[in-house]
Amino acid sequence: MAEARLSLLKWLKGHIPTRETIDQYRLLRPFASHLRHPSLWRMNRRSVPRGVAVGLFVAVIIPVLHTFVAALLAIPARANVAVAALLTLLVNPLTIPPLYYAAYRVGSWELHHDASVINPGTAERFSGELGRMLFWIHQASGPIAMGILTIATIAAVIGYVVATIGWRLWSGSRWQQRRRSKPE
Repeated sequence: MAEARLSLLKWLKGHIPTRETIDQYRLLRPFASHLRHPSLWRMNRRSVPRGVAVGLFVAVIIPVLHTFVAALLAIPARANVAVAALLTLLVNPLTIPPLYYAAYRVGSWELHHDASVINPGTAERFSGELGRMLFWIHQASGPIAMGILTIATIAAVIGYVVATIGWRLWSGSRWQQRRRSKPE
């Protein structure tokens, strides 16, 4: 397991452009002035929580191509691009079904949507299984959209707060270690 992590990190370091190598990529040259901002590439107390928030929000809102979108949105937010892209991996094919079920439940609660109010006879008017399935998807789309937006916002806020507190605790422990190891 540790070898797999090391090989993944080595692969990422070899394939993700750094601040210094941006000019080598022809497609990135027009955006080079924006991509040179230090917060996008350094781990600091402001860019990491921003990256966590952007990554979690985009991961929940957009089920496909979310890594690319999170990296793009990290640029104007001055968030750490790698952290934003990495956190989108929390939403994957295994986590999407429970996420969408939770979104439906949350959205139904927020919108006071009662599925039992829908008349099954109305669904029967549509011919075939595909028509009935599309009818039920149409009826559930509002609560799912509202639930996804709510879950994404809550995940981003909680991720930001946890990352900020975690960063402060980590940096505080580092200062304590330095203070103890410093000869008097």
